[in-house]
Amino acid sequence: MANLQNPSEYRRQTFAQDGFRVVDNTFSQPAGETYCAVYCISNTTNTVLTTATGDDLNGEDLQQGMIIYGNISAVSVGTGKLLAYIK
Repeated sequence: MANLQNPSEYRRQTFAQDGFRVVDNTFSQPAGETYCAVYCISNTTNTVLTTATGDDLNGEDLQQGMIIYGNISAVSVGTGKLLAYIK
């Protein structure tokens, strides 16, 4: 887990240097894993993004190339693919 009080760790997290997951309709999110951004590789349907503050997306269709930033605790798609950048 990153120490957010250390400026270098904050920058590392901001740029998602902990890697990413490819999210499609077969994705199984590892327990406790959270994300700082999602990038649409292809158009998605029925996209669900859950955040810690409750400003969730539920059942949205996203276009290829879109980026959404946030403190994302869960992600899923009906069709298409996203990259979810690990926090």
